[in-house]
Amino acid sequence: MMVSGLWYSALLSGAPIGPPHVPIIREHFREAMGAADWPDGACLFLSGNDALFFSPATISAVPYLIVACGARPSPPPDRACATLLAGRQSDWQLLPYERH
Repeated sequence: MMVSGLWYSALLSGAPIGPPHVPIIREHFREAMGAADWPDGACLFLSGNDALFFSPATISAVPYLIVACGARPSPPPDRACATLLAGRQSDWQLLPYERH
């Protein structure tokens, strides 16, 4: 299976979703990933309280969730502000390090 390098982010303010929806989205995400045998690199990050980030490996497994959240193509989240909501510890390697 070919996976793009494109991340998707969904803003939590002024969008169809908000912070109270994050636990529900995380649960739907986990269920869908479990049904898809949790592909390598499939993860969901929260950046501060501002946005959800869907990794490239999730796109084919949760397109309905990406659309429902109003997510748009974006760069990956900033590592310093990110929280891993669903995925493996190794998924932190998908996030770029800050350049000095």
